[in-house]
Amino acid sequence: MNRLLAAFATCCTICCAAVSHAQSPADPLPRIDRGPAAALSFDGAGLITFPSARGFFPRVAARTNQAVAAQLQFPADLAGQAVRVQSLDGSQVIGGTDKLTLAPDGTATVRVRLGAAEGLYRIGVICGDSHALLRFYAFAPGEPISDTTLLVPTATP
Repeated sequence: MNRLLAAFATCCTICCAAVSHAQSPADPLPRIDRGPAAALSFDGAGLITFPSARGFFPRVAARTNQAVAAQLQFPADLAGQAVRVQSLDGSQVIGGTDKLTLAPDGTATVRVRLGAAEGLYRIGVICGDSHALLRFYAFAPGEPISDTTLLVPTATP
């Protein structure tokens, strides 16, 4: 009787181990981050450089009506492809939104002018399978930048 119980227990253990191994999901492949890096220049007075996190950039402090040039570094295999730029919150894209092509080194420069109102300004950028969202929080000139979660350029006018 003891042998029968031991054999039954062994059989159950082997079956459970096989079932649990067969049901364990495979580790998902890590997603490749194809988002660009950016170097932002604010009216020539301030500069900040940082990578995106899967295409999302952190919020950056700026001034209302301020012009910003964003040099974006996309994956080099996208060179020559069209770059689409769209203002989502009332900023002005300088130079048009349909004339930009990625340079052979994978760079493109997007120029925008933020609006007159204080608040968030978002600019969407798409090139091939790479997407980016630039985000600026504009303050009126002379107003202190009180939000400590914002990235602040080296010299904000």
